[in-house]
Formats: sequence, C-alpha cells, structure tokens
Amino acid sequence: MRRVLMGDLVAAAQLLAAADAPQRAALAQRLIAEADAAHRYMKRYGRSHSQWGIGTLEARARGQCPAQQVCFDLGDARILDALAVLAATLPCRARATCDRLI
Repeated sequence: MRRVLMGDLVAAAQLLAAADAPQRAALAQRLIAEADAAHRYMKRYGRSHSQWGIGTLEARARGQCPAQQVCFDLGDARILDALAVLAATLPCRARATCDRLI
C-alpha cells in the first residue's frame, strides 16, 4: 500500500464510522489489505485496479458508495472511534510487512 496521508485517514474514517462498531476493525483490515493489493496490481500492470483503485487507502475507501460514508466531524464519536481503529490497525500492518522482509 502506498504511504498513508491525512486524506487517507479521513476517507477511511468516514467509511468505518458508517459501519457498526463491532465490524470496524475487520473492515479496516480489509480496506488496508485491498489497498495493498491494488498497489501491487498497479505496480505490476501499470494501471489502477478496477475496484480498489491506485493503491491508496483513500482510493479504496472512496470506491465505496458515498452514501455509506459519514461526514468527517471530530465531534462525532463514530469518527473518533474509527480513527482509533485505524491508529491501532495501521501499525500492525506495518509490523507484518517488516516481519516478512526479515
């Protein structure tokens, strides 16, 4: 997956916030895995993945139906929870990638 920027976090948090709280961690892991797969696809074939985009978390999240997203408001507990889930999930992915390289 490409480097995670602020736009990636906003887009993913909006999508995660729309999901039920118990499903957010699994959804975050799936989004990250699919963004990573899309990035590898793009590097291999030189074009974006038809469903998952160009390999960014934002492209993957924005590929979902916009009606499934919540407005980004830091006063919304769902957004804060979604950001917490992302903060917990992203380092785990990075460690898994590092472990594979060693």
